[in-house]
Amino acid sequence: MGFPFLAAGVSSALLNGKLNRGLPLTAAIVFLSWYVAGFQGAAITAIGAAVISISVKSGYSLLKTLYLSTGLSLLAGGLLSLGFPGFMNIGEAELSPLRDVYLSAGLESDTIDSVFSLISYYAPGIGAVHIVLGSIVSVLFFKSISGRNTSWATGETANFRMHWGFAWVPITCLIILVTSGSAQIPELVLRIAKNLLVFCSLPYGIGGFQVAVKWAKETPGIALMLIISAIFAPPFVLGGLVLLGILDTWYDYRKKIDIRIERMKNEGSSDQNS
Repeated sequence: MGFPFLAAGVSSALLNGKLNRGLPLTAAIVFLSWYVAGFQGAAITAIGAAVISISVKSGYSLLKTLYLSTGLSLLAGGLLSLGFPGFMNIGEAELSPLRDVYLSAGLESDTIDSVFSLISYYAPGIGAVHIVLGSIVSVLFFKSISGRNTSWATGETANFRMHWGFAWVPITCLIILVTSGSAQIPELVLRIAKNLLVFCSLPYGIGGFQVAVKWAKETPGIALMLIISAIFAPPFVLGGLVLLGILDTWYDYRKKIDIRIERMKNEGSSDQNS
């Protein structure tokens, strides 16, 4: 499932070079992606490669390239899913070939049916997460293999932070879920709210992860504590990262860490001068 995104990274690197050689090779990679991952996979490869190469040639920053790549790939994946199974439109019929695998692993038939039902129900949210993560991998993979062919290939980092207004999306979804027990909420609205919550966990989790990494770099001992926590309590760590990302939209923890570091440096220099 990740092949189209890796293929997009390679194709964008080829297009970033000489077009007379890059275009034929990219066409061959898109055809291979179609053979491996179907029409949707080929479309994602082509869109990802085009967006990344155009963004780089236009001189866009790494963060803007990530936004454009993920946004357009997500839009394309959603539109393609309207007519094709896969990505954001997976039904139990597409999952049925896995039944024998799960049965051989010792799972009961009723358990398998429940798992398939959950996957189908949350397919839009899971598919959106898959597409965005894959698009991020495409850009970062291109960044790693492009050498010095781009202005941000070796040094620039993407300091990602959600806008505070987007926080109303998960808040509204949570309100719908909380009130669904006492109010008559249409099933379609409930499904949209639940899938939006699944998707929202990704950008807020990325934001929380960046805050945690910055915190760990500047505070001795925190990195080891976070690693141990991630090993023994991954659900709590993931939930904590999402919550940290949500709070960061208002409190901007990375800025607070920078201010604290600068204040400590100033206090240290003042002590040395005295």
